[in-house]
Amino acid sequence: MGAVRLGKIALRWCMDWNLPVIERKSCGACGHDTIPVSLTPPGDFRPAFDHDLELIRKTIDRQFGEGTGEAMLPLDKIVVLNKSPGVDRLDEVIIDGHIVGTHIYLPGKGWSFVIRMMGAHFIHDKVTKGWVTVDNGAVPSMRKGSSAMAIGVLDADPEIVLGQEIIVFDLDHNLVCTGKAKMTGTEMVELMRGPALKNRWRDDVSDFVRPAGGQTWKAAVAANVPKLEEDIEAAARMIHRTIEKVGKPVVVSFSGGKDSLATLLLVLDAGIRPKLLFIDTGIEFQETLDHIDHIVKKHDLEIITAKAGEAYFDAVKYFGPSAKDFRWCCKTCKLGPTADLIREHYPDGVLSFIGQRQYESESRYQKGGLWVNPWVPGQVGASPIQKWTSLEVWLYIFYKGEEYNPLYARGFERIGCWLCPSADMSEHSEIPNILPRAVEWNEYLMDYAKENDLPEEWVTLGLWRWKKLSKGMRDYLVLEGLEHLIGSVDDFEKRSYGHREEDVPDDMSERVKMMASITGGEVTGAIIRKALHCVGCGICVPKCEHGALELIDRKIYLYVDKCISCGECMHPCPVADYPRR
Repeated sequence: MGAVRLGKIALRWCMDWNLPVIERKSCGACGHDTIPVSLTPPGDFRPAFDHDLELIRKTIDRQFGEGTGEAMLPLDKIVVLNKSPGVDRLDEVIIDGHIVGTHIYLPGKGWSFVIRMMGAHFIHDKVTKGWVTVDNGAVPSMRKGSSAMAIGVLDADPEIVLGQEIIVFDLDHNLVCTGKAKMTGTEMVELMRGPALKNRWRDDVSDFVRPAGGQTWKAAVAANVPKLEEDIEAAARMIHRTIEKVGKPVVVSFSGGKDSLATLLLVLDAGIRPKLLFIDTGIEFQETLDHIDHIVKKHDLEIITAKAGEAYFDAVKYFGPSAKDFRWCCKTCKLGPTADLIREHYPDGVLSFIGQRQYESESRYQKGGLWVNPWVPGQVGASPIQKWTSLEVWLYIFYKGEEYNPLYARGFERIGCWLCPSADMSEHSEIPNILPRAVEWNEYLMDYAKENDLPEEWVTLGLWRWKKLSKGMRDYLVLEGLEHLIGSVDDFEKRSYGHREEDVPDDMSERVKMMASITGGEVTGAIIRKALHCVGCGICVPKCEHGALELIDRKIYLYVDKCISCGECMHPCPVADYPRR
């Protein structure tokens, strides 16, 4: 996947205190100059928690030998992770001001570590696996980027397999490069021809003297205090300016994640005591619900909650599994309840401060810091952290000494609905360990695949998370020799998009005629779906300015005498917009 720029790359490093510094050219703690850290865009870097570090160390140990993980990532230093574009999870690992490698999760294969030269420099005396020794005569050309041929390999770890990440040494055990095996370790030694390895990283880092340890996140906060205080003041000005401009009651949309927590703290810092809005989608983690309850009690705040209940599992019977490009779930489980909540409690509209950041996605980058929600009439959204990186959010939370959702400390990079298709498979693979109902969800997916003539890999590789497979996933399947799966998924996609409208049962014909008033009497496929398969989300109700719609027994009812056939209530409507999968 290509890199997407959503803002400046703001990570710098104070080498004197060995701490990350956001944006500033001098350290807020010691005043010394900082150096830039070159990251892959968009550059939404964050702290590595203990669970993250334990997992990365285990991956490094497995590839390069016992003890190499801790040698590269000592226990007394802080580490920053930079989420980068990839097939699934891809984190650049930064310590001592340098990227030491990339921790990658691939569906069906698990975790691996692509090591860079600085990472190899930190562990070269402890490497017992994944090593290759080349003839000194091959070194000059390899320093310039040439890959090694088998004839130039003198020795290699016999357990190296094709495609494995490796570290290359010369006869004097000096680092030459890091790369990828093009044949097995045994073949490298025995064969006299053919490419043995691909040269990936080769910069000379032999003169780098590693800084001492002892760093903490408390010290990192101190190094960033000037930046934090400046942005806190700017956020307060933005909050007050927006409240004055919009002129509506103020709430904070609170999800239980770090971004909404930081947004709440900023609003409180600005001297505002907001109410909280929380949409319980029915597919929240229990840890999230407990965290929200804790924050409400701690800060003595009023919370208004809308509950979707079993809306997802009721609607999935019609739609099939939601997907990245088939997000009916957001309409039925979040936006519908939100629209209903605002209509009930804030009929004249509301200003909602929301923890949205431009580094999260291109759509959020383009939206800006103030917007009107087209899906939720009456809601004006504003984000005081629009230009913040993930690390700044975390440093602010640490600065405030606030407790956060414990799921972050368990390896979750984002917190949302537990079956969200936008979550990485690296996280989905962990969910059954903490949520028994996730096992039932996996069984449902397996049954769904069987019923629709889909291969088991549709579930195990996370292909269910797309209605139309992304280019990145297609390329990955081809690379892994799994291109035969694309045919079955494509066939399913065609059958999905070629959805045939159902016959209208006699006892439902009156309901179809009633709904057809929306389009002036024209019976369209969308009208039939709205009439027959309404999932009761209620998102269309506030769209009607004439009071012609009402939810009765979780089905939409149309008062024909009030309807002016404007069609506004057809969009958004999940069943109208999303034919069943």
